[in-house]
Amino acid sequence: MAASFDSRWVSVLGSGGRPWAVRIKAKIDTGAKRCSIDLGLAAALGLEHVGERTVRNAMGRQTRPLFAAKVRIGRRIYEVEMTGADRSTLRCPMLLGKELLDRLEPAPLRSARDDGYPVFH
Repeated sequence: MAASFDSRWVSVLGSGGRPWAVRIKAKIDTGAKRCSIDLGLAAALGLEHVGERTVRNAMGRQTRPLFAAKVRIGRRIYEVEMTGADRSTLRCPMLLGKELLDRLEPAPLRSARDDGYPVFH
């Protein structure tokens, strides 16, 4: 199966006495300013509510809760603020926005062979 570049597997670390992480599929959205997470998932992970933000989207302006979270992508952990939204009917319970995407390091090519040359698929 070909790799999909419109989504990525990430881990969201729980907080508030929930020391575990959940691995989920996150949609990459270069048109979104910040990350967004499903409200039910944010509650289940015990993410810290740090305020509210007004966002613009296809439905106009909405005020949404703002959560602080740690997101693991690859081997790095990023501290992010993400808005909460009902994403229960969407394929990906999380959306990665530009504020986080601009901080990501390029992924190095991984080799499946011992000679150090990259393997292309």
